[in-house]
Amino acid sequence: MKCQTNINMHECLEIRSTAFRPFHINKSAPQEIERISTRNIDYEQFFYCFLQTNIPVILTAVTDRWECYKQWILRNETDVDKLNVAYLKERINNVVVPVADCDKQYHNSHEKQDMLFYDFLNYWEGTDTSGQGSKLYLKDWHLREMLPEYQFYETPQFFASDWLNEYLTDSNKDDYMFVYIGPKDTWTSFHADVFFSYSWSTNISGMKKWLLLPPGQELLLTDSLGNLPFEISEELLDMKNIVYYKVLQMAGEAIFVPSGWYHQVHNVQSSISVNHNWFNGCNIEHIWINLHDAAEKVTKEIDDCKDMENFDEHCQIMLNASYGMNFESFLKILTHISEKRIKALKSSVEVIHFDKYRLGVNHIQFDLNAINAVLTMMLSQKELLSKLQLLSEVENCILRIRDVSL
Repeated sequence: MKCQTNINMHECLEIRSTAFRPFHINKSAPQEIERISTRNIDYEQFFYCFLQTNIPVILTAVTDRWECYKQWILRNETDVDKLNVAYLKERINNVVVPVADCDKQYHNSHEKQDMLFYDFLNYWEGTDTSGQGSKLYLKDWHLREMLPEYQFYETPQFFASDWLNEYLTDSNKDDYMFVYIGPKDTWTSFHADVFFSYSWSTNISGMKKWLLLPPGQELLLTDSLGNLPFEISEELLDMKNIVYYKVLQMAGEAIFVPSGWYHQVHNVQSSISVNHNWFNGCNIEHIWINLHDAAEKVTKEIDDCKDMENFDEHCQIMLNASYGMNFESFLKILTHISEKRIKALKSSVEVIHFDKYRLGVNHIQFDLNAINAVLTMMLSQKELLSKLQLLSEVENCILRIRDVSL
């Protein structure tokens, strides 16, 4: 179905089929991770070839029009690119930013501290000169949320169907859209992304080395207690005969990391990147399955307290604290997204993502079909949903979706 042009001239995100295919982890790992120019692939091809198959890809020619790509870096053809510190100080106030110390481990991540932005920039200039000292990494910085009027980048169309940030932005809550600024040799430890979501990361400058493992390969790294390592290396992965991919990501390239792909990232050169975590109709089943598994782990951990009053509610509180989401907050996202899609079909109200992209009718129906499938899966927990006073909301949402199904 072709999208009709509207007066706002938003770019249309459309797919051919409204049929929802249950999410699956692709069992056959690709021979290699492809590099594809954004000029040679469209949204629908990306949707079917990578989002639905859960396979990573590198996209090139991503940042050509981005303000940060043009202004944040002083590019030099014969020498290493330099951070444009004067411009950044002029454009961004001396705000407090989150900084990780890559020489210090804190639980399963690096120790974090708050730092003034200009102090970090001064530190960066020092590392460029000396290459010595501690490895401080400005990461998980909500710059877009902090300065919403500053359009320093554009979300690529391939990543625009983003339910997580759509809900959080509509609700005026913290988003999952970040800036990372790391001197050479800073790094992010071995992990899978929050909620087992998708992620995308676009390099503004520098080079990153990614080690990525297909889902399930990480289990070969667990110790006797089931714990995963904090840090991995190519030597370790080779020794254990683990399937993995090494990717060197250059400036101007975006990497798509699918659900459940564990990875570790090193800044081979001083690097700046823009990162999003997100999920949508292609992987929402996977989000629910992992949330359900996390809930079961919490329940087992405090099983000796199962006779306490409001045990199930207490488990959900602990789940939200440890996992960042529980059944209620997950359901809020689904109902919010579904109501916007239903309104679009019933009242011709457009669904616009990132002020730039408009969902086509088939895409809207696909989203509703995906939500309906996950809500139906949730009904297997009918007794628990009833105790949590969520059952009627799940059932009502299913009915509202089916009322507009094509």
